[in-house]
Amino acid sequence: MRYLYLILVFIRTSIQTEVEYRADFYTRALASLMELGTTVGALWVVFSHTQSLAGWSFAQVLVLLSIYYLMDGLIQTFIAPNMRQVMDQVRQGTLDFVLVKPENSQFLASFRTVNIWGAANVPVGLVLAFLSVRKLAGAVGFWEAGAFAVTLFSGLVIIYAFWLMLVTLTFWFIKIDNIDQIVWQAFSAGRYPVDIYPLWLRRTLTYAIPIAFILTVPARALTGQLAGQSVLISLLMAAVMLVLCSAFWRFGLKYYTGASS
Repeated sequence: MRYLYLILVFIRTSIQTEVEYRADFYTRALASLMELGTTVGALWVVFSHTQSLAGWSFAQVLVLLSIYYLMDGLIQTFIAPNMRQVMDQVRQGTLDFVLVKPENSQFLASFRTVNIWGAANVPVGLVLAFLSVRKLAGAVGFWEAGAFAVTLFSGLVIIYAFWLMLVTLTFWFIKIDNIDQIVWQAFSAGRYPVDIYPLWLRRTLTYAIPIAFILTVPARALTGQLAGQSVLISLLMAAVMLVLCSAFWRFGLKYYTGASS
């Protein structure tokens, strides 16, 4: 409960800080809609010549695209700003201000900044999900909704853990400012079904950079294509990634040299 209270405090202070930049939200929303229109237009051209894409119908690909926008908004709001801030503070030696506080350092480094205007893609993803699910033949029942919620949460945990492990590398390699581009490039590839890619790339996007668990698995859950075993695998993957990133973070802190060192 203490950590939940701290998250609410972080959200309140972030809103107070960023409220003067509200134009960012409308700019992001407009850019998202333009990008969405371009992507859907390209998919429409593809599906005008075929009934399925690697076994995915047009409506199912739209569901996947909605998960992409929804997840992008959540990442831009809660994960990305904190990861960038950690890299800056390690390079400048000011991570000390986090480490000297009595709370868990990983928690403070991961949640103290909330970019509320980064959530522009969340409503875009929700509206697209609602419209695309209506195009599916079957209705979304209790099982589909529950599996979707679980796998979406697992996907958030996985992308957070993967990104934090990359950021922890800054304790040894300072000049890796563009490390987040690894995440974003792989994440962008996930807007399309991983089944369309060559085998080596499918395995990379499933195990090395687990984009399939972040986007494709929640989309399959919402469209009723996911078995119960896959939901458990997604949860297990998230738990393992969280344990690994926490252990790696603690190990990396031993090599941190701050302003007070």
